[in-house]
Amino acid sequence: MLTKERKQQIEKWKERDVSWSQLSSWMFSKDQWAFKYIFDKRDEANQAMLFGNVVGGSLGTPHSMVPKLNPHLVGIKEYKLRVKMGNRFLLGFCDHYCPDTLVLNENKTSQTEDRWTAKKVDEHGQLTMYALMLYLRDKVKPEDLTIFLNFIPVTIGGDFQLHVDPDKYKIFSTKRTTRDCLMFGAFIDKTLKDMEEYAKVVDE
Repeated sequence: MLTKERKQQIEKWKERDVSWSQLSSWMFSKDQWAFKYIFDKRDEANQAMLFGNVVGGSLGTPHSMVPKLNPHLVGIKEYKLRVKMGNRFLLGFCDHYCPDTLVLNENKTSQTEDRWTAKKVDEHGQLTMYALMLYLRDKVKPEDLTIFLNFIPVTIGGDFQLHVDPDKYKIFSTKRTTRDCLMFGAFIDKTLKDMEEYAKVVDE
């Protein structure tokens, strides 16, 4: 028997938009997901996350920490996507997207040198989710998108601070198909059902 409090927690979760962050949290750890999305608790951002936000915020601006990447980042920065799928809303913010040329850029930082490879980019669900949302909302065929993931390595300097080399980055090109997106939509639908069932039994 669900308690009144647990029912309220689940209903509140159902009112939330579904983001890639939530899906990736679930895939990484179901308990971590429940801690954040059912029990509404938050871990403090670590140094790497905060620095990644600083780097990402600078890209595509006159103050870019990787200025040579700027000409590649066409379109609108932090392009908002929100679209209804079934009875839930999906929400995402493309780092850069141009509705005219259909070019999508996502930027990533990491201290792990081999964090991103062509294979990992081809399999990355966040890009598939954005392609799905553009398909559902704007009727953009995934095959017509030009998609890039831009990887900026992060290092720790002698001052024990995080740094990026403005000349060091990798641009990975990838594609998505309509089938990829439809399968990802089915994955989201199943995952949301699994999340709800888990939320009924997980201990706080």
